[in-house]
Amino acid sequence: MDKVPREREQVISDSAKRKTAMRRIAYETGRNIVPIALTVTVLFLTLIGLSLWLSNRSSEADAAVAHTVRNHRRLSVVQSLLQDAEIGQRGYLLTADNFYLEPYEMAVSQLDAALDELAANMTDNSLQTANISVLRTLVTQKMSELRQSVQRQREGDHEAALAILRSGQGKVLMDGVRDLLTRMRGEEERLMIERARDARRASWQMEVLVIALAFILAGIGLVALRLMITRARAAEAARDELLARLDRKLLAVLAADLVGYSRLMESNEAETVDRLQHARSLIDPLIEEHQGMIVTTAGDSVLAVFSSALSAMDCALAIQAAMRQQNQGMSEDASLAFRIGLNVGDVIVQNGDVFGDTVNVAARLESLAEPGGICISRTVRDHVRKQRNVTFEDLGFQRLKNIAQPISAFRVREAA
Repeated sequence: MDKVPREREQVISDSAKRKTAMRRIAYETGRNIVPIALTVTVLFLTLIGLSLWLSNRSSEADAAVAHTVRNHRRLSVVQSLLQDAEIGQRGYLLTADNFYLEPYEMAVSQLDAALDELAANMTDNSLQTANISVLRTLVTQKMSELRQSVQRQREGDHEAALAILRSGQGKVLMDGVRDLLTRMRGEEERLMIERARDARRASWQMEVLVIALAFILAGIGLVALRLMITRARAAEAARDELLARLDRKLLAVLAADLVGYSRLMESNEAETVDRLQHARSLIDPLIEEHQGMIVTTAGDSVLAVFSSALSAMDCALAIQAAMRQQNQGMSEDASLAFRIGLNVGDVIVQNGDVFGDTVNVAARLESLAEPGGICISRTVRDHVRKQRNVTFEDLGFQRLKNIAQPISAFRVREAA
């Protein structure tokens, strides 16, 4: 814009300070986004890995509990089959009716398979494996006793069959089976308690892990945010402290203004604001990288100070290069262009703002720059002419608004 905003000659408003602080926080976020992202990613992958491990442990514990429950049922099946066989034998001996042999014959046909299944599912416990061997022996002896008595009855020797029953051998064997099955159930109950405890522990560990990692992630986020805000505030405080101590110092002043801001806003306000914010996200870090301090921002303009004319010139060249890169592929009407004016001289510092002819001249020189160009005073030219590979177009002495004396001005041309 051709008119110099009056805000450049006023104390920084609270709104401008807040905007500057937010830009610095955004800049610090950008600088720290990679380590933050890496930290979060590592923690996230750790959470997934530990969750899968604990989930697997929990599944194994649940499966072990279910396995123990099934073993209880298998023990009951073996005992039930033996009892059915014994009941069928006694009913047949008492009545000589083949009807009573049905449970006996069913038990005979299923008992070996039931024992095999029980043995196959207790191989993980050496104590139970040993008990299975004893159980097989007792069952074999018990079924032999039952088979002999039934056979005698079928042969018509009722007294011999009853003699086998009255011998008490069958009762001793059955009592041994019951006692052994009771001990085996006790072992399975012990395993169930242990495995249920493991399942509860795994579930509890999963909950603790999720909660702990959630707190860790939240803590890292808060620490990172606090760190960025602290660094941004420290940068602001350092700037204010530096400027407050300067009082009167020889500084280089950079004044930048967006060309055709009103026209662009009238054409597409939302897009212009968005693109201007993007441009500022490029410009503000460049000023900081060149050891500059942003003093005033007024929408489409920036006023910054540097400790040397060379730093100010390097920053101005970097800004225009960044804007040219941003505008690549855009039409002339759609592209953003800044005019930049540079001056160096004595500056008055008060309440974080800068005043004096040096500031005013920099602002007026900006209006002499071409869109995307830089205009400097002779003083700046004298400081940088031998330091950088640029040329200068002499504009002669210029009468600038509200500046009493004519100012010798130069347009900067970058070497091809």
